[in-house]
Amino acid sequence: MLRAFGHAGLLVALLGSLSAPASAAGPDLSRLSIEDRAEAAARYLVATETEEGRFFYEFDFLKSRFGDADNIVRQAAAGYVLNQFYFSSGLSGFSVPAARTIAYYEKKSVPNGSGLILSEDGTIEGGRAGGAALALLAELFHSRALGFDYRPDLRAAWVRGLAAQQLKDGDIAQRPGETEPDSYATGETWLALAHHADLAPDDAAANTVLDRLEQSVMTKYLVNLDREFAHWGLMAATQRFRTTGEKRYLDFIEQSARRYLRTLMPTTTDGMNGCAALEGLIAAATALADNPTIGAEVRDRLERELPSNLNLQLRGDGTRLHFGPDRYYEDPKLKTLAGAFLNGAFVLRARIDATQHCLSALLHYRELAEGEGKWMR
Repeated sequence: MLRAFGHAGLLVALLGSLSAPASAAGPDLSRLSIEDRAEAAARYLVATETEEGRFFYEFDFLKSRFGDADNIVRQAAAGYVLNQFYFSSGLSGFSVPAARTIAYYEKKSVPNGSGLILSEDGTIEGGRAGGAALALLAELFHSRALGFDYRPDLRAAWVRGLAAQQLKDGDIAQRPGETEPDSYATGETWLALAHHADLAPDDAAANTVLDRLEQSVMTKYLVNLDREFAHWGLMAATQRFRTTGEKRYLDFIEQSARRYLRTLMPTTTDGMNGCAALEGLIAAATALADNPTIGAEVRDRLERELPSNLNLQLRGDGTRLHFGPDRYYEDPKLKTLAGAFLNGAFVLRARIDATQHCLSALLHYRELAEGEGKWMR
């Protein structure tokens, strides 16, 4: 069941070629504005969530419908951040939608080793370690929001499923049976286990996987940092630094942030959604707040990049998307899509991971700017 969208086709009017977004005043970055934007994004995710806890994947404006494509890792990422929002905001209305995602991830889990892993299609061949890691994060944030363990059985099963994906060097293989590490899965697993160690520090099984993983990633990725790992790794190392206070994590953040900024960070000249890169940098900025060199460089870059990404959010207060002088897409039903983030300034599609990464960036930015105080609404 699709909650907020009817089946009637959208009225499309695309006038002129897509050249450059119209200039406009930068978005308000006050705490209230950031919280309003975050809540709007979270409400969009809920609006596209089905009764079973799955999100409709990508809306194509010109086709006037959601497509048939899907991705279990991105599904789990959307649920993880929705649960993170529920924890951060404390808004009780998000409790049921957030819990529904965890039920869906349980339904999509298949046996892997002595545990479970999320699967694209219900088979072990469709298993994805990244999905299990992000589902684990969803459960951890839901437990934090409730103040007690929500599904510790699932949490333990996903940890064991991830342990089955751990290679000899400590990295994580994405698919069961693979012998090559996957940067995405390794970074996502590190982030999940970093939060797990904060919530359940005495879990020996999880800590064993975490220790082996860190022995690899904290040397390997300092030499060979890549875009797939970087933002997950920066968030994970920041969480570990917050939990332990150990300088080795701060050193990793400093070196990784410097390399990422100067050699790997995507440019925004093509107008594409860059929130995935920003969420890692914003998280790192909290750890680097007292660093007068790389900390200041990180903060300057994110303050320059965040506004253009926030301008990709549909605000629900208009019916036009402007691409330049006299060039726009117009549709009165744009208000129905309020809160979603576009895949890019010149892309008339909105995929759940675009909104998920931007919601994550907003939550990290709120913490960077204001700390973990009570939600203002």
